Amino acid sequence: MSRAVDEVRRVVAAFRADDARADALVALATYALCLALVALGVVGEHTLLPVERVPAWWHAVPLGVGCAAMVVKRRRPLTALGVGAVAALADVAIGGGAAPVVILWDLLFAVQRHARPAARRWVTRAVAVGVAASAAATLAGTGSAQAAVLNAMYAVAVLVTPLWWGANVRQGRELAAAAEQRAELERERAHDLVRLAEVERHEAVQAERTTMARDLHDVIASHLSAIAITSGAALSAPPDARRDRDALTRVREASLASLSEMRSMIRVLRADGTVGEGVELAATPRLAALDDLVAWARGAGLRVTVEDDGVLAAARAGELPAAVDQAAHRIAREALTNALKHGGTEVGLRIGTDAGPDGAELVVEVLDDGRDADPGRPAPVDGPGTGTGLVSMRERAESLGGTFAAGPAGGGWRVRAGLPLPATVRAGA
Repeated sequence: MSRAVDEVRRVVAAFRADDARADALVALATYALCLALVALGVVGEHTLLPVERVPAWWHAVPLGVGCAAMVVKRRRPLTALGVGAVAALADVAIGGGAAPVVILWDLLFAVQRHARPAARRWVTRAVAVGVAASAAATLAGTGSAQAAVLNAMYAVAVLVTPLWWGANVRQGRELAAAAEQRAELERERAHDLVRLAEVERHEAVQAERTTMARDLHDVIASHLSAIAITSGAALSAPPDARRDRDALTRVREASLASLSEMRSMIRVLRADGTVGEGVELAATPRLAALDDLVAWARGAGLRVTVEDDGVLAAARAGELPAAVDQAAHRIAREALTNALKHGGTEVGLRIGTDAGPDGAELVVEVLDDGRDADPGRPAPVDGPGTGTGLVSMRERAESLGGTFAAGPAGGGWRVRAGLPLPATVRAGA
């Protein structure tokens, strides 16, 4: 940061040095022009001194002082104008001419370009008073209105024109600076919009990855857990041809189901938004297929009892919202898989409706009897779990505005999810 500040200061100092050199060159050029005008005899014939005529070289002194003031016109515009005005009056006192006009033009222009607003207003008022006083003095001295008007026009040309010109140049510079500032703000805004779009894109990608991870876990993890638990239980027990065959049958069924659902998910991920000809995607399981889920759990060794108060009939009739229907099936499957993995034997599955915080809600509740309920059952074998089952169920419930709770209950484990239902389904339930 300090290096950047030093660099800015260096650049500013260089600009200021260039401006000072330019002002000095302009002052020298103006002085040379003034001397040329004096050499050509463009000077007044009458002097205010008690002599009839002064030598021409006398004009070099006040003109030199006025041109020297031009060197500081950018940093001290009022001071430079004051010194230049005194030098011009001194030159007029010894005869005057066109040369002082050149110096006053440059200094008045510099005041409008570089002085502060209050100083500019003060100088403008002083010039207006000077023009009016010059016209009044001419009228009083000569009695000629024509002479007074001509004198006023000359004073306007000499004094007002550089002020007007300088004001226009300054306003043009200010408008250009304002336009550049607006352009810089627009560039910063565009840059911020790009960064915001990048952040939103990153968040969208992260959300999509989270959704894909949850779906992959729900679709595949339960099958793989069942395979690991079934094969582990068969390996831990003494050999038995019938039991081993049944275990292999369940392992094969779970493997085929996993492959089918994995193939369907891959096709969905590779699709470009439309399903091409000949592509058949597996339907997302819903509560209408709960009987198959219960049969799978019973085949894996769980004794499942189902309590339903009419919600399954509504699900089979297609009356439940698709998101709620799918989430309820996923949560029920994951809860049954957890009960199987952690050694439950008796499992109660309730699908019903309760009063929720904002009205009726569909309730999926799974309660198992715990690992030690059946001492004669072989100990469960830990499968390749991801440890995200509870997180996945909670995310599914809360993403729909529902509730989720899980914890020990009566020596076992209880999972309860509440999913909000629309008014039409609440009335039917």
